[in-house]
Amino acid sequence: MRRRRPWLCASLVALAGCAAIPRGDAGSGYRFPQAFEVTQLVKLSLGPDGARELLASVRRSADDYDVTLFDPVFASPVLTASIRGAETREETLARGPRPGDGIRLVELLRDLHGHRYAYTAAGVAEASTARVTYRLSQLPSPAAACRFPAVIEVIPRIGPGPRVHVRTIDVSCSPEVPRS
Repeated sequence: MRRRRPWLCASLVALAGCAAIPRGDAGSGYRFPQAFEVTQLVKLSLGPDGARELLASVRRSADDYDVTLFDPVFASPVLTASIRGAETREETLARGPRPGDGIRLVELLRDLHGHRYAYTAAGVAEASTARVTYRLSQLPSPAAACRFPAVIEVIPRIGPGPRVHVRTIDVSCSPEVPRS
């Protein structure tokens, strides 16, 4: 009998504070590009329960998103989800994720990418909610063609929640990312 994996549920709980990030004004701060394709290594530290690593492929074009999570060992998809306008689609391809987890993840990513982050140090920007702090680091200079953080961290502020560490492997920014 296989043990139920809490890794996706735990990461969604950690990201649930995204909606409370202050949007800020039109002044300075970091904003994610409006269109990009990114491949990332996601590490979920679950405390005494260990850690889980996944590969994530995220495609954004304005408010449209496509996300696929992969098992890095077998390079097999675990979950795919998308939002295009009011239309949502989700497919669970392995045991573990519950129905609706993929859509919640895409909605949270869309919210996360829609905020302005305040710079706290050279190459570092943060936003906080009552539950978590989001830290973006190794940001390229403002003159860079594709300004995307090399590292994204989700740090619980209250309790022993999961810590999420995301390392960008490859990113492509363009005015319009083609859809497959």
